[in-house]
Amino acid sequence: MSTIKALSAMGTPPAQTTQDSLSQDPDAIVGRRIRARRRIRKLSLESLAREAEVSIGLLSQIERGLSSPSISVLRRICTALQIPMNWLFSDADSEAPEEAGLIVRAGRRRTLDFSGRGMVKELLTPDDGGNLQLMIVRLEGHGGSGMEPYSHVGEEAGTVLKGTVELAVDDLVFVLNAGDTFRFDSPRPHRFRNLGEDEAEILWAVTPPFY
Repeated sequence: MSTIKALSAMGTPPAQTTQDSLSQDPDAIVGRRIRARRRIRKLSLESLAREAEVSIGLLSQIERGLSSPSISVLRRICTALQIPMNWLFSDADSEAPEEAGLIVRAGRRRTLDFSGRGMVKELLTPDDGGNLQLMIVRLEGHGGSGMEPYSHVGEEAGTVLKGTVELAVDDLVFVLNAGDTFRFDSPRPHRFRNLGEDEAEILWAVTPPFY
């Protein structure tokens, strides 16, 4: 059993599968996810190979599903791509091929856990290198992005689904409640936090993809 097949099987509960999904090779699925993330990060094969300390030939084979890399190689690739390694294996064996790049089932969302900040981001859009990323941001009581504003290329918008959120853009500070919406250019320094004790939720869109 390859490294990827073994990791895909670990801790994965039984799931209903179609004949098409059974024919999907986990090596090919993981390779496709690595390639999509590389393109989102606008990295060439050469630059990712250099950062991950692997050969261009090996990386190309991994992306095409022709090679099953070791855990150490996968870890270096994921570090260079700034993703947790488990993103590559979530339901890898049961992903329906016709849904790839189109559908994200509720139980298969990729998740970023910023535990030190009391924040979890659930990515709602497929990891296919598109121009738009949609996520749900969950904030624990007083959790948020931190007190230091940050900026990046692109544009973002969202709506508060639950709770009371403070959003700061430049020197402007806004208090947003459930149903309130926002939009701003991402190069403007910004930060946000939950003002309440209970969990807050924000439906957040960013372009281009940030994760």
